Amino acid sequence: MFGIAMGWHFLTESLFFDLIQSQYQLMLYVLITWTCFGWLMCLIAGIGFDILPLIHGSSPFHEDALRQFILMNFAGQTILFISTFMNTAEQIQEFATIGISFLCIAVILLGRPGRRLYRDSKMETDGDEVGTVSLVPGLAFPFLGGLILVCWMWRGTPGMLELGRSVMIMLYVLFTLIMIISHFNRRLNWHILAPEKISLRIRGFFFLCLLHILFAFLSGREATESDTLINQMNNYTLGMVLFYAFIVCNPLSIIKKAWTGERMAHNTLILAALCMLPFSAFHAFNSASYLDRPGSPGYATFISTSALLAIWGYSQYLHLDHLHINIHKRKSNIPFMACFLIGFTAIQVLFIKNWFELGSTDLEQKIWIISLATGSVLMVFNLLRQTMLSFETWHRVPMFYGRYIQNSSDD
Repeated sequence: MFGIAMGWHFLTESLFFDLIQSQYQLMLYVLITWTCFGWLMCLIAGIGFDILPLIHGSSPFHEDALRQFILMNFAGQTILFISTFMNTAEQIQEFATIGISFLCIAVILLGRPGRRLYRDSKMETDGDEVGTVSLVPGLAFPFLGGLILVCWMWRGTPGMLELGRSVMIMLYVLFTLIMIISHFNRRLNWHILAPEKISLRIRGFFFLCLLHILFAFLSGREATESDTLINQMNNYTLGMVLFYAFIVCNPLSIIKKAWTGERMAHNTLILAALCMLPFSAFHAFNSASYLDRPGSPGYATFISTSALLAIWGYSQYLHLDHLHINIHKRKSNIPFMACFLIGFTAIQVLFIKNWFELGSTDLEQKIWIISLATGSVLMVFNLLRQTMLSFETWHRVPMFYGRYIQNSSDD
């Protein structure tokens, strides 16, 4: 729904498209919430419900909890989809309020199973290749859902929209970091990070996240597009968060194992997500140069590159694990990667044209949106094809994760 709506409005230059141009702070909040708490959150929840009970040896999730989340999430996304076709700006905001409320309630509903998972986990901290950081989002979901809704309700107060946006982006930087570490450190067992060192590095990450959230809020309170110290710190702290996330993952070790020597099997999308973090950080550091939409380059680049690649890549790899396909026989999704590269190139051209004032960027925006929407459709089609048209048997317990069941039975 998100891809269809965005593609339609960008191609037809509708009222919703005009509002994005004239009230971009307000509409940007709607779009980021729709993305982060809508369709991407469905993938996050699906991954969590699938493998976290196996890893932590507990049963915190019930079918009713997942069903309630899906219904509330789908209702929110449907209402947001309808809101984009309303005839007035007031109607768009009213419907957006209802849609955002449903999405936030859906996220709040994930809090209870998240707390049970943390309480009943049998995984020892020193033995977990990802650390307890993978349980943090589940504990924070009720607070995050309530905060995002409050920020929208008080959108007339300076700083509230910036506060909500920064919290959502930091949450997805955390998700991206967890998935990269989980894929290479846990799933592939590459030993890129010692479990006992993860906790200390994550504390530094959380400190930078809080610092960015603070300066994002203060920047919104300042309510100026001038290149003030607070606005600079807002951009710089975002760049620091993204670059620190890149460093935490031990990229040299990962790239060495993936591209040199044995060229060990891995998921190309997740590796690309890691490599995109420095690009996202670069755009964040240089946000002041982007005069047309100050403050948005770092967010937009990160969500459409690293976050999207990490979540899609992790979902795809887990799906193939359910089919028990040998990791050395798995192929990259070339059409999706082609769409991504086209969109990524469009992003670079768009920002360069803005920095050097080289004219309109409408064409680059349309290419960017269409390529992302097309790539997402191709990814969904590929997953459905592998499920419905594959001769491989779908297994309830994905390969590799069965070892946690064996360890639990041995105990």
